[in-house]
Amino acid sequence: MKKLIIAILAASGAAVVYAQAETTDRQERGGEFRAEMRALIAGDGLGLDDLTRLMQERSHAMFETLDADKDGTVGLDEFLAAADERSQARFERMGPNKDGVVTRAGRKGWGGHHRAGPRAAEPREGSSLTPEQRTERLNARAAENFARLDTDGNGAISLEEFQAGEQARAERFAERRKEGAAHRERRAERRGEMPAEAREKRAEFRAMMRDGATLENFSGFMREHATARFEGLDADGDGKLTAEEFTANAAERAQRLFARMDTNDDGVVTSEDQPHRGWRGGPRR
Repeated sequence: MKKLIIAILAASGAAVVYAQAETTDRQERGGEFRAEMRALIAGDGLGLDDLTRLMQERSHAMFETLDADKDGTVGLDEFLAAADERSQARFERMGPNKDGVVTRAGRKGWGGHHRAGPRAAEPREGSSLTPEQRTERLNARAAENFARLDTDGNGAISLEEFQAGEQARAERFAERRKEGAAHRERRAERRGEMPAEAREKRAEFRAMMRDGATLENFSGFMREHATARFEGLDADGDGKLTAEEFTANAAERAQRLFARMDTNDDGVVTSEDQPHRGWRGGPRR
């Protein structure tokens, strides 16, 4: 009996070590994925072909991680085990309170997991300025605005100059709104409408967070939708995923992500696109 207990404890310890190593390995690969994307963006730019290649490589690596018994396929139990692990890690990042509940209220509530990582600790631009520096910056902006309105340069703004400045500002604002609407329309066409299933999932998630999520109901929510994802990927319905089934939609996901990142619609993502506005740390499976 004593030997049996020791064997069980040893097996449990090995499972924990394996799970921790698997999590670390996945995080390292995710970091490498993001690092390569940023390197391309900072260099000649990231194209759709580049992103598709990276996502296909990442999908293959994820499949190998999920295939715990290395038989070349991923069963539902393996898929859900990985989902459970991600659920627990994500729930902790969301900042549960002392009762183990996460709500939408406060910076540590719902949405806090999106701010996890190195960027979360970075202060916003200007947040470290002294009062004197802030005053200097405001004065400089005020001087620029005055000079823009004082078109004749006589050191005074007439009523006509003020009205002309207001008209020009209104026209600039209208033009920006027009350009923004056209840009959103182009992106919507390229990304396609959000599937009804995705809208339902988002609504269900928000409702759960309004009521307060515990690890139990959050994990249940994630398992339910992980099961639906598994069934969607299992093209032949045999209850197991092959590498081909798992990576089949990588190109489609790359195209959707690229449409969000390429904010100026020029076919290449550079630092001018400000990719952080459309990309929150990389794609999710």
